[in-house]
Amino acid sequence: MVTFEDMDKRTEYSTVPLANEGEVKRMQGRIQEILIAFSVMTLPMIIFSSLLLALVFHYRITQNDFTSSDLAFDSDQNDPSVYFVRISATTLTTVASWSSTVAPILVGFGVALVSYPVAKGLLTASEKHDVTRLPTPFQLSLIVRMISSGSFSALWSWFMYSFGWRGKRERQGRALKSVTTVLTLGIILSTLVLVTDTWLHFTTKAVNFIQVNRNSEASGLGFGQYQNCTNVDSTLISCNLNNPASGDVLLHPDPMKVLSNISTTMTVPIYSAGNQQYAYLASPEVSNLPLLDYTASTYAIHSQCSPVTSQCASIDDVYGVGTRYNCPFAFQGTVNTAVGASNSVTMAYFTDSTRSDNDTDTTLISNPYHYSAVILANMRNARPIALQNEPEVLSGGHGGATIVVLTCTSTVYDIEYSSINGTIKNWKSSNSNRSTALIVQGTQRHTDVGDPNLIQAVSIAGLGSSAQDMADQFALAYSQTALAVASGAFEPRAALASQVRERILVARVPKAPLFALIAANLLFVVLGILLAMIALIAVRGNTGEAQARLTIPALVASLFEVNMARPVDEVDNMFEEKHGEQGPRIGFAKAEEGGWVFKSWPPN
Repeated sequence: MVTFEDMDKRTEYSTVPLANEGEVKRMQGRIQEILIAFSVMTLPMIIFSSLLLALVFHYRITQNDFTSSDLAFDSDQNDPSVYFVRISATTLTTVASWSSTVAPILVGFGVALVSYPVAKGLLTASEKHDVTRLPTPFQLSLIVRMISSGSFSALWSWFMYSFGWRGKRERQGRALKSVTTVLTLGIILSTLVLVTDTWLHFTTKAVNFIQVNRNSEASGLGFGQYQNCTNVDSTLISCNLNNPASGDVLLHPDPMKVLSNISTTMTVPIYSAGNQQYAYLASPEVSNLPLLDYTASTYAIHSQCSPVTSQCASIDDVYGVGTRYNCPFAFQGTVNTAVGASNSVTMAYFTDSTRSDNDTDTTLISNPYHYSAVILANMRNARPIALQNEPEVLSGGHGGATIVVLTCTSTVYDIEYSSINGTIKNWKSSNSNRSTALIVQGTQRHTDVGDPNLIQAVSIAGLGSSAQDMADQFALAYSQTALAVASGAFEPRAALASQVRERILVARVPKAPLFALIAANLLFVVLGILLAMIALIAVRGNTGEAQARLTIPALVASLFEVNMARPVDEVDNMFEEKHGEQGPRIGFAKAEEGGWVFKSWPPN
């Protein structure tokens, strides 16, 4: 083992000159080392936190104000507990992870800073011969290990000493407690940074964000009447019809395009409000329409029909080539079911709800307006089983047709509505004036161009289960048909309000884990500031000398080097090798007691 005798023998081969008498050397750079440790412990966390916050707040986006309150939509984009950041979620979490990467490294620098007040305390206790404040050899080994590594394994050794040596260990002094406290605090803060960083990683998601901007191209989303169609006060519709000797015809083929759903300017979809269904004029589906929210004015029709066949005809009125009908209102005639006859619809319009006068050529109608229809559907087809016992349905002669008589009422509306993400909201309706109702009723009445659509709709419904189903289908088809046929009187108009939705990919960053991570980072900064201040106060006098010797190199030099006690300005200068001399060689030897110990040999 190494003895004082061995140490005396080492002087025989040492040629390193001792310090001159009166020359005093001190460890240099202590303040510089404190400032470096302070900078390393604080600057990375300040920089990483600042960079993370700068990215979040620089690229943060908020929901723009909606163009109008009618176009506001609910979403989790207004969640006050998160930030939406227009940057890759991966980039953001990568920057955040830098803190948890360096946090364990910073713990060692915190322990290095506390080593200065610890060294001052040991030096003061030594000068005062206050041995109760000095550590035992094992406690010194724990102090040196914690200062040297700043690791959890070093703290674990102290834990095992504190709780595994109960009844055997000596009382722990302030030096060991100080190092242990700082190391424990540093590991806790490091773990806290890791936990908050993981929390932020798991909760930061890439999501779609819908940004809204005012739409400068809002034309064609609403509809109004042409100037010459705004005040029609005659049963002769001249704004969208021509009246040659052969009968009324449409002025333009566009209504037929609308009726066939191939128009590029308007279409007639259905809007359902409870049990009521409205046919309304709308802009056709175009490439950018799904990205638009708008409020527009337009026109709509709601129709409702009821079967009244039993009031107008019976089985006795059915004969081979026709069926007579004579309703208790101004609607009589014969349905042709002869060979070669086709599916048909025959209609009469009434001046008022009494249905006593069907001469609407000389009398203006009101809104709503009233009409009846007798429908011959599915000619040359047997009546479905479900309709065979239906009292409001008759079969044509020899069972080759389905006949039903309906009474109907239609109301024309001025509409204001909002379309938000393709969904109709804020549907507001008011009855249109008589002029508008006359255009809608008169165009279909004068031309009958929509009859094939009505016949097809009822023929399909005639395969169903009840006369009311046929009535409902006819009412819906009439609403769409009448409005489409009359569409020549209407022109596209700009929306009352419009906004464009832009769908962008953003990072959804919850505030709680973000600021928890920032707080954990700044706790490291606060700890670094406090430890640096304490270290700068403690470094006065010979503290730097004592602190330097609380390192593993200094301990090794004190055991095996010849002139380990001479004043030096660096720990490295304690070693002969640093001065170009051959120092001793260190190995193991078996002691007389049987154990293995370090042994030094002089150089060859």
